[in-house]
Amino acid sequence: MRVLSDLRRLLAVAGFRRLLTVRLLAQGADGVFQVILTAYLFFSPERQTTPTAIAVVTAATLLPFSLVGPFAGVLLDRWWRRDVLVGAPLVRALLAVLIAWLLLASDGGAGSNAVLFSLVTAGFAVNRFLLSALSAALPHTVPDADLLSANAVVPTVGTMAFTLGLGLGGIWQGLLGGPDEGLGGTLALAATLWLLAAVAAVRFARPALGPDHETRVLPADLDGPVRGLVEGLRHLRSRPQATAGLLLVGAQRMVGGLVLVAAILLYRSTFTDRDDPTGALAGLGLTVVAAGIAIVLAALATPTVVARSSLRTAMVGVLLLAALVQGAFAGVGSESLLVASAFTLNLSGHALKIAADTLVQHHVADDRRGRVFALYDLSFNAGLVSAATVGALTLPLDGDSPTMMTAAALALVGLAVIASRVLPRTAVGAATR
Repeated sequence: MRVLSDLRRLLAVAGFRRLLTVRLLAQGADGVFQVILTAYLFFSPERQTTPTAIAVVTAATLLPFSLVGPFAGVLLDRWWRRDVLVGAPLVRALLAVLIAWLLLASDGGAGSNAVLFSLVTAGFAVNRFLLSALSAALPHTVPDADLLSANAVVPTVGTMAFTLGLGLGGIWQGLLGGPDEGLGGTLALAATLWLLAAVAAVRFARPALGPDHETRVLPADLDGPVRGLVEGLRHLRSRPQATAGLLLVGAQRMVGGLVLVAAILLYRSTFTDRDDPTGALAGLGLTVVAAGIAIVLAALATPTVVARSSLRTAMVGVLLLAALVQGAFAGVGSESLLVASAFTLNLSGHALKIAADTLVQHHVADDRRGRVFALYDLSFNAGLVSAATVGALTLPLDGDSPTMMTAAALALVGLAVIASRVLPRTAVGAATR
């Protein structure tokens, strides 16, 4: 596999190895923390899991990425990125300690839940700076000739680290006794991984990761991202294929997000006993692992498949496959078909993301690309938040809704039809990276 051979070659570069270590530790900690959040909010026996609660948590998880993301780029061009890579994990570790204290000491009332929401939102906002700094620092750790390969490798191994963090967090929580008993210990594990990420980052010299020149931050600069988003929208008007790619990603994420909300409810109330949170977490964990494997497989296979056919053929194929499996799940409603649906939904979703990346890189002017990718971020996260909102309005408490799951399958068919009309017939060269 090309990705694996690229990774072996890039690991010979010391700076890349160190930066990759920071990413693996930080994203592994993110996975552990996601297990804690899911277990405490959705699988604690004393808590009532509702579609509305899932929608609120989804918003807390994703909206900071959309709201902070455009501003992160401006500030990261003025701050030493090495300092961000040291400071952001330390802040997340501190927030983990505060969250542990809150969850263990609070009575679960509205006031403590509001504070918890604020701390979780702050943590994910800080994470946006961390991930943006990792991306901005990458060109300082590899030669220009290897930058394309590095950008293909890093998201794949980062996703693997996040998935391993999910598995590690679930196992650790199970060993400690479940969502409530293992809360403090699992948060301590996440905090430890963030601290190790900061230790790895501090080994860089302060100027080593840029920016290449210091610029004083002016408050007026902060209106730049808003202007940038507007300019990005104007630029996309004349780039229909790039626009189509972004919209397809957002729409597919909406379908996948709706199925995810249903999965949480099904594992909470239907597939397992409500008094068995460990079993419910284990079942949901299997679904998440299947989704993670699909993302890695999409990263490995999509460049080769697209090079041999076209973006149109490949994307229509994965969307129809996802629609077929989702339709089977809607009809039968079994746990095994839910796992299969999670696999094909994430396979098609990540393949579409690769296609959209390629179309933006291929069609959008270089001096507009950053602003368009900020819109991409908004589209991706808006799809998931919209899905959670639709789930809150339409799904029953037990998650068993053949009608909505059939609607999800039909939506995937519709996206395949749209993809067959708007995506290019020929292979796009950038997709073979």
